[in-house]
Amino acid sequence: MSADSLRLSLGGWLFRHRGWLPALPLAAVVLLARPTAASLAIGLALAGVAEVLRCWAARAIGPASRTRGELPGALAEAGPYRFTRNPLYVANILLYSGLAISSGRWAALVLPLLAVPYYALIVAWEERALEQTHGPVYLAFKARTPRWLPRRVAPRGAVPLATWSRALRAERGSLLAIALIVMGLLARFAASGL
Repeated sequence: MSADSLRLSLGGWLFRHRGWLPALPLAAVVLLARPTAASLAIGLALAGVAEVLRCWAARAIGPASRTRGELPGALAEAGPYRFTRNPLYVANILLYSGLAISSGRWAALVLPLLAVPYYALIVAWEERALEQTHGPVYLAFKARTPRWLPRRVAPRGAVPLATWSRALRAERGSLLAIALIVMGLLARFAASGL
């Protein structure tokens, strides 16, 4: 098996299991946390920004972002997808960064550092699948939209967005998980007596 096919195979496996894989390192962040008022304020502010980006992306992509099968969902070109091909993954890395900062432990910053290659593998697999599924439409999108960080202001898309209530429904599992993590961090903060 070539290195490229191994990378794509691993990316496909990570894609199918991306819903639960981050739970273990996030639980470790909470269990090892020694938050301070400052680390909570800074980290939770960043996590909040990340979740707003996730909701905006969920509004643009709809239920397709919750795909767990063999293929990624529909191609999204509206909302934050005008600026980056992977706003959900960018938001996740920001979210992990915020939660790591909230923990008050420098060692927790390994979580967002590990998230970068984790999502890079998933994206490599997704891009191959999107090319096969959407062909020239995806290739044109790929040519004009950066993979990770925006380079310029993108033109407004004519693609309609889902309602905010639908986006929040799609995000309910993530919002519940974030709420549990935040409650755990706040409990650790309260237990420290600060």
